[in-house]
Amino acid sequence: MKKIRNLTKAFFVNSSREFAVPFWTIIFPTLFFVLFVGIFENIGTSENLDLKVGIYYEEPLQGVIKTTFDDVFSPSDSNDIPFQVVEYDSFEKGLQNLKNSEISAFVVFPENFNLLNLKFFIETTEVPDIKVYYTNDSASMYAKDIFEVFIDEINIMMYTRGEEVKLTVNEEIIGIKQSEPYRYRDFLFPAIILMSVLTVAVFNMPFDFSYYVEKGVFKKLNSTPIKGNEYFFSFLLSHLILLLISLIVLYIEAYLFDVSSYIYKPGFIAYSGFSILVILSVGLLLSSFYKNMGSAEAISQVIYQATIFLSGFYFEVTNTPWFIRWYVYFNPATYLVDGLRKLMTGNVLVPVNIIVPVIWMMASILIFSMSYKGMVYREK
Repeated sequence: MKKIRNLTKAFFVNSSREFAVPFWTIIFPTLFFVLFVGIFENIGTSENLDLKVGIYYEEPLQGVIKTTFDDVFSPSDSNDIPFQVVEYDSFEKGLQNLKNSEISAFVVFPENFNLLNLKFFIETTEVPDIKVYYTNDSASMYAKDIFEVFIDEINIMMYTRGEEVKLTVNEEIIGIKQSEPYRYRDFLFPAIILMSVLTVAVFNMPFDFSYYVEKGVFKKLNSTPIKGNEYFFSFLLSHLILLLISLIVLYIEAYLFDVSSYIYKPGFIAYSGFSILVILSVGLLLSSFYKNMGSAEAISQVIYQATIFLSGFYFEVTNTPWFIRWYVYFNPATYLVDGLRKLMTGNVLVPVNIIVPVIWMMASILIFSMSYKGMVYREK
């Protein structure tokens, strides 16, 4: 045990001595998360969102109110509203379409809302509120906010036509009220976890193995009391410690950024651990293939970039051209990041989220175990 502890410490100190290792494993993922959340979380605009607002009138609008709403919501070249208005003749149908995400928000003009016309003359007239229903989906909340901006515009228009008459809006969220909206930071966080693991698996471990092969370290080990399995366990443990530090930093950052509380649930943590085992197994597989630092650097860069951008880490990749889409489905990281996101939204995993990564893990361990002894004691 003491021998393994000393070896692990030596490996950890040796790999952490160069600034590049802790930077790419710990610092870069945290900076990447901050930059991408800051840049992309609020980038959505009405031009790239297909927003539909359903409207239901419990009784037809009349008078000044009807004229004002027609001026604001009727489509024209001078009145480019950032959403499509869909009228319903049934309250139940509109509410059901909202729950099915067929519309982004549902607005109900209540019975007796036409009393607002009298409020121009009789200020004490009681007018029921407009009711706005929405869900915890980001597009739905965005549509609700936009509709409120247009209500403010209508208030201004009515003010210019007489006495101040202010519309009031009553909001109600449909579905699970306690659910958190799925923001870009929630979408990105699982990808950042896997990015950190990939850095260790694709760069740190293969590079260290290749370096030891080039320097003849394995040959020298053959003449020492150190056994191959002790060396392997210490080597792997040192990289796991570095990865654990990275994950602790990422979780601290997630807490500060108020990432979804699902990341603290046992299911998410357990599947994260499973993802680490799968990716590190693939890292061991890659380590057994490289014979020098030159090939390790070149091939690792290609594998890392392809895995990062063709796994759905940052954007949808299922619509990529057919000649590169094969890598999306071949890549175990595709299923791992999808599984983590399912758990973050309270959904259950599907069999493919387990089966494909397990196949990769078993195949990688098998191939590595067959080539490890020859690699470690290969004569230079």
